[in-house]
Amino acid sequence: MISNDNLRTVRRYLLDLNAQAGAKLPTERALAQVLELSRGAVREALSVMEAEGYVVRKIGSGTYMAPKGGSDSSGITSSLDATPRQIIEARVAFEPNIAGLAAMNGRKQDMERLKECAEAYHRANDFDSYEIADRDFHAAIAAATHNPVLISAYQAFTEAYAAAEWGGLRQRFLTKERRVESRREHDQILNAIRNRDSEGATAAARQHLQYVIAAFLKVS
Repeated sequence: MISNDNLRTVRRYLLDLNAQAGAKLPTERALAQVLELSRGAVREALSVMEAEGYVVRKIGSGTYMAPKGGSDSSGITSSLDATPRQIIEARVAFEPNIAGLAAMNGRKQDMERLKECAEAYHRANDFDSYEIADRDFHAAIAAATHNPVLISAYQAFTEAYAAAEWGGLRQRFLTKERRVESRREHDQILNAIRNRDSEGATAAARQHLQYVIAAFLKVS
């Protein structure tokens, strides 16, 4: 079971390597030995880091540092040139099905990770800390699918999200009141996933994102 401490240990070690984009990272076995963790804990930490956009895992090849600034290892740009509205619309179309699959495929350690993320967004009392907790929660849902295609697709969303010109839009639509409602909506998604209710998780995620885009449209 991946704990926050183990996740921080793996993340800090890999980021401290200062590896360039596309650089191959140590194997799971090597990381487990140097960090004195089980291979299972390392594997789950890498799943979370992949969903967060830090690393890319290629079946049969290994783990690589993810592109920085939207460039892959061959120098070809991979980031999407999308507006904030297009990104949110794409999330509405894409993410509900990820939540449904997470309910089907999520393992015990994924449920624990989602619970930790929920505790973090309930503790968050300002915009910056809540946005980080919100991002981590949705990344953990993607990681819980254990589907490398979907995880890679979700990474593209996070890259586009980071590259978009938001200005003050995020602060204007993610108000204190909206954060309160968002916590409740996240809890509904989490409860459905933990109950293995795929249809309920899909519906809860869709409703949450519809509320998000409605709040965005009011201020854009």
